[in-house]
Parts: sequence; structure tokens; C-alpha cells
Amino acid sequence: MWIAFAAAALAAGQEVDVRSLADGAASPPARVEDVAWLAGRWIGEGLGGCSEETMSPPVAGQMMGMFRQTKPDGSLWFYEFYTIAPKGDSIAMRIKHFNPDMSGWEEKDGFVEFPLVALEKGAVWFDGLTYALDGKKGLKSAVRLGDSDKGVFTLHKAKAGEGCPSTARP
Repeated sequence: MWIAFAAAALAAGQEVDVRSLADGAASPPARVEDVAWLAGRWIGEGLGGCSEETMSPPVAGQMMGMFRQTKPDGSLWFYEFYTIAPKGDSIAMRIKHFNPDMSGWEEKDGFVEFPLVALEKGAVWFDGLTYALDGKKGLKSAVRLGDSDKGVFTLHKAKAGEGCPSTARP
């Protein structure tokens, strides 16, 4: 029931909020299987370009994913490789960013970590990063960019062979 309500609200133009974990607060209990609904290949718009996101189903208690972002002109901007994995009694998302030439943004052993803030049916809030189902085949996400800005992504389940315009197969 909650998914239908959330999808209708998002379809009507409601933005996806970005939440933060309060200082000293612990993430709520969760398992990676609680966010298995994220699995799939998603494509759409974000940050002025085309966004592609692929998330695998959980295996051995972890999910992995990859993300590709293009610039408004269709050229590649950056990639991400990430995991959603247990952290204590909860879960966290850990991301590494790469330029198109595969040079990393973070140090060799570094990554950006997003601890879990809240989890509801069809929506998950990590600290600074949100995913929420939008209807039966849509996904909206938002990421905090700096202190007061956020990037919003409107995605849909990709069809076989579907890609960003600059990467579409003939």
C-alpha cells in the first residue's frame, strides 16, 4: 500500500528528499536483502545528462552496482562502482568514483560511505543519498551535493539494448 501512495506522490511532482544521520546516531537495523528491490538496470536523466545504473541482486549478503553519467553534450563525465553491504547490525553503501580514463577520485584504499538513515517499503535513505520507487517501473534518486544543493535522477527500468544516446547500440 505504501508503494502505491509514494509512487503517486512522486509522479505528481514530489521531490525525493535527502536525509542525514544525526551526529552520534546509529543506523537502524537492516539487512541487504531489505533493499533487494533496487536490483536491475535503470536509465534516465540526472545532472543535466543521461544516467545509467545497474544493481545486482544480493549475493552472500552484499549487492554491487555500477553507474555511468554523461554530460549534457553526451560525452562521458564519470563512473561509480559501489557495494551495499552489512555494517554492524545495519547496512551502508560504499562508492568509488572514476573519470572516463579510469583514474580514481578517491585515494587507492578510499571510498565514500553512506550509512543507512531510514528504510521503508520502496524507499531507502542513506546519509546524503536516497532511492525511491516511482510507479511500477520508475526509480527516483537524489544525492547531496555540497551543503545546500542536491542532484536528482529520474530513472526507469531499462529495456534490452537501451542505453544513453551516445552509447545506444545500432
